[in-house]
Amino acid sequence: MSRIFYLLFNFIIYSFMGWIIEELYSFVITGKFKKEGFLKGPFKPMYGTAVTYLILCNEILEINGVPFILLCFLIPTTVEYISGALLKYIFNKGYWDYSCFKYNIHGFVTLKFSMYWTLLSFIGIYFLQPAIHNFYNKSEMNLITGVCFFSIILIIDLIFTLQNIKKARF
Repeated sequence: MSRIFYLLFNFIIYSFMGWIIEELYSFVITGKFKKEGFLKGPFKPMYGTAVTYLILCNEILEINGVPFILLCFLIPTTVEYISGALLKYIFNKGYWDYSCFKYNIHGFVTLKFSMYWTLLSFIGIYFLQPAIHNFYNKSEMNLITGVCFFSIILIIDLIFTLQNIKKARF
């Protein structure tokens, strides 16, 4: 199928994995699962966006080695900063606040979590992505329905979230 469909597949997979990572992290740190996020469903689009950009850099631009490790730091950190700033600006709500951490920028990003992003991104691209890529290649035609279904779920979740925010404002 098309390159766009492949990227959408990766976006959905990594958005879901991001949700799992955040839920597990929250449970390990606080003893309970996270209750609130921007979307209500099991997707964290920040993860999907960041990893999809890294996949593009790795597969299309063939950036490897130290430059790729730098991208594993810069791309997710930039996506997290822009996401946090936009959510705060547009909806006047902070969904996370790193201002109590050393080396933070406006509370949207911090060196500690950027280092986590770097490690997770590197492991994901070099160790997990080859298996995901092979699975996609072997099952591409069978994945169309699933990718479309989860894309629709993600869009519906976004629409309901935006409607609820609009209702809460007025």
